[in-house]
Amino acid sequence: MDPIRVEKDDLVAKLRENRASHRKVFEEAVEGYRKDAVARLNEQIEGIMDGRVREVFIRIPRPEDHTRDYDRVIAMLEMSLDDEVVLSEIDFRSYVLDDWQWKREWLVSNQMYSKTADEMVKTLDG
Repeated sequence: MDPIRVEKDDLVAKLRENRASHRKVFEEAVEGYRKDAVARLNEQIEGIMDGRVREVFIRIPRPEDHTRDYDRVIAMLEMSLDDEVVLSEIDFRSYVLDDWQWKREWLVSNQMYSKTADEMVKTLDG
């Protein structure tokens, strides 16, 4: 599809909306991560305190945050002297539809910590 022209202010508003949604999921995932990490660490501590001798190793992935991606695009648009912006299909998919290249992997990585991310993953393919 050919590139399209959009109103810069409309695009900035949509990006801010998408950024807020992204940030909400990330913060929810951070809270879930903290609870999970503390629970796992406490299990290890309890085992050690009960006299069990074992190797202690905990590896859980931390939530990913792509807020800076939104901030970068918003800042670029705010600095632009143009009232309209030309978007490619890929730009439109990322900025307007909030379907960035990293989106699927981001949702899956945060799914175990965030109920919202889990619900979003379930709607990805259907």
